[in-house]
Amino acid sequence: MKGIGMTHRERMLAAIQGKPTDQLPWAPRMDLWYIALRARGTLPERFVGLNTAEIADVLGVGCHAVRADYTLPRDPEDLILRGFGLDNHPDYPYRVELRDLPVDFHFDRENIRTTIHTPAGEVTTHLQQTVQMTRDGISVPFVKRYAIRSPADFEAVAQIFDHLEVIPTPEAYAAFQQRIGERGLAVAKGPVGASPMHLLLHEMVAMDQFFYLYADERKALYRLVERMTPFFEAALEAILQCSAEVVFWGANYDQDLTWPPFFEAEIAPWLKKVSERVHAAGKLLLTHTDGENRALFPFYPSCGFDVAESVCPSPMTRCTLAEIRAGMGPQVTVWGGIPSIALLQDAMDEQAFEAYLDQMFDELGSGERLILGVADNVPPDADLTRLERIKERIEAFGPVHPRSIPDA
Repeated sequence: MKGIGMTHRERMLAAIQGKPTDQLPWAPRMDLWYIALRARGTLPERFVGLNTAEIADVLGVGCHAVRADYTLPRDPEDLILRGFGLDNHPDYPYRVELRDLPVDFHFDRENIRTTIHTPAGEVTTHLQQTVQMTRDGISVPFVKRYAIRSPADFEAVAQIFDHLEVIPTPEAYAAFQQRIGERGLAVAKGPVGASPMHLLLHEMVAMDQFFYLYADERKALYRLVERMTPFFEAALEAILQCSAEVVFWGANYDQDLTWPPFFEAEIAPWLKKVSERVHAAGKLLLTHTDGENRALFPFYPSCGFDVAESVCPSPMTRCTLAEIRAGMGPQVTVWGGIPSIALLQDAMDEQAFEAYLDQMFDELGSGERLILGVADNVPPDADLTRLERIKERIEAFGPVHPRSIPDA
């Protein structure tokens, strides 16, 4: 520990490593708040034209820089494969390109339509992101047509993955890392699906239909997964080439949607494999655990990830922050802990908000392996003065002295 005056990046990295810090790290996610207010035309003047790092500077908080700065403009063609759970961004450590298959792509203000022609037939995806969705702070497009509608689509989708090329872009990630600097940790983006099977569930099949396919067509699904696996291996290799200290891999686990036997069989082995590779490269692994987690706690410690990010506690889920920290195990750093509704006056009045903070800080113990943040993000209608109140509580909490300091 360097003592008082650590940078946000130093503080966050030390917390993940279980080392002392001058205070609790505090890095709320601001990008969706910014995008929504920009779309509404109500962005406060002091934030106009700023990127996420500059927004954090204005607020005096750490910059939440997980995957990319999504407030920045990008080429619509970066979204050609969005219906497959894949996209490109100038901040990512790799690009995904489709080779040697004809593509029809249509993008307008509210629709993303992609049709890929393969020898086994056409695959069409249609996603919708309306202006009103953006104004409401909704960042995940509504899927009007999934890539897979029946087992008849498996071979065509497999051929698409056969023709994907992962192009490492370590220089693009390095520019992102430099832009964030000491304001936070620039977390390098990996796949949202932690495994090929998880990607199918998460992005490519209607969720209710996936449950039937997983029960009735599992052997066929595994043949498709085998064809998808080289993409995941190539993405991992590309991430390992960049200069990131922390790597993002996998998101959105929930005890009902990624139920325990499914998580154990289809997600945990990949997280463990990725963690071993990431650690061997001298990096740390972050995964996005924002659902109901209690029934998944028995599986998390053996996965080997270092950070459980976007952790959302009660009253939005059924676990308190203290229960989540205990369930994750002593080696996992929890990033989150403030439910987004705590920033909404209509959801929590002043008395309830202060009572929530009282209980949360009373249960923090030493505060080790914790980065406070808003799960999943600061909502568009947030009372920003509450961010300042949380900051004051953090300052009053004081330095963090872990009960057991890891070997250097």
